Amino acid sequence: MGGIKVPCLVDTGSMVSTITESFFRQHFESWGQERLQACHWLQLKAANGLSIPYLGYIELSVELCDKFLPQCGVLVVKDPPGAGPSTVPGVLGMNVIRKCYHELFGQHGEALFSLGFVTEAPKPLVQALQKCHDVSIRAPLDLSGHMRVRGKRACCIPGGVMKVVAATCSEQYSGATVLFEPTDVNLPAGLLASPALVRVVRGTAYIPVVNVGTTAVLLYPRTIIGTLEDVHVVSLPAGVTEVLPNVATMASHTATPTVQDQMEGIDLSKLSAEEQGQVRSLLKKYSSVFSAHDTDLGCTNLISHDIPVLDDIPVRQRYRRIPPSEYEVVKEHINQLLGAEVIRESSRVVADYVFIRCFK
Repeated sequence: MGGIKVPCLVDTGSMVSTITESFFRQHFESWGQERLQACHWLQLKAANGLSIPYLGYIELSVELCDKFLPQCGVLVVKDPPGAGPSTVPGVLGMNVIRKCYHELFGQHGEALFSLGFVTEAPKPLVQALQKCHDVSIRAPLDLSGHMRVRGKRACCIPGGVMKVVAATCSEQYSGATVLFEPTDVNLPAGLLASPALVRVVRGTAYIPVVNVGTTAVLLYPRTIIGTLEDVHVVSLPAGVTEVLPNVATMASHTATPTVQDQMEGIDLSKLSAEEQGQVRSLLKKYSSVFSAHDTDLGCTNLISHDIPVLDDIPVRQRYRRIPPSEYEVVKEHINQLLGAEVIRESSRVVADYVFIRCFK
């Protein structure tokens, strides 16, 4: 690291790489103190859940498996109590190992595991590289976190223009705020998307995509433009606290008033007691003709209604498209009408007519 040989433990469960404070002061303090950057917003925890104190982080070039990796972030952690000279000063985490794997695989492909500088590397390091390889092979099979371009037509993004592209994902993310990260290989040349926190609504999120070129680029449907990851607040900067939303839940026990309740609620105070009794008796006798609610329409066979037309050709029109945001509302309304028998499903036998019952 930084031209200094650092004995390290290989930790495939760690997302960061570290060196001890004493090792830092011995080898890097003379030139690295100015480059040591604070990151109080990051909370570092051990496997047992205890916090690990650290001074900050420094960007160092790392040479691993004959591969030069510039600008690798390394945390400088405080020395553990009772640490002796035999303490290993470094921990090699997956942030560096994964970067090394991608560099090697991009250059050598699967043949990298037969190369001398890999086979001669310490066994834990080879196993860590193999783990990265296994994850990269399995990743395409798990499409739950992938974002794909929505629609049936290609989206045209002119040169030098940023366009918000609708993308679909798994329903498991609906209603959540997630981290979008662009893919490295699937976006056409000239298109860039930035990592961002996005809100998923009914399996759809809107991703800003920029065309940095001068000519228009087509983004075709079902193209994978990135991945999604669940996000959680781990730590916050000093002086910043998280305010949880106050959600009030109210249960309503008010039932829809029946016809009888509505009749009893009628104000007949201007009538005499005898007249009130006659009116209520009359209402009760014909209570079946009143609608209990909006979909209680009923039907009659006492009269028929004819609609004169110019010819006998059945009227048939194309399906009128509904905005996707209204799908659930329309579906619920249609189900209510079907349940109330106001309409019934169309049939080819009756030339796709939808029959509507007559009102009372």
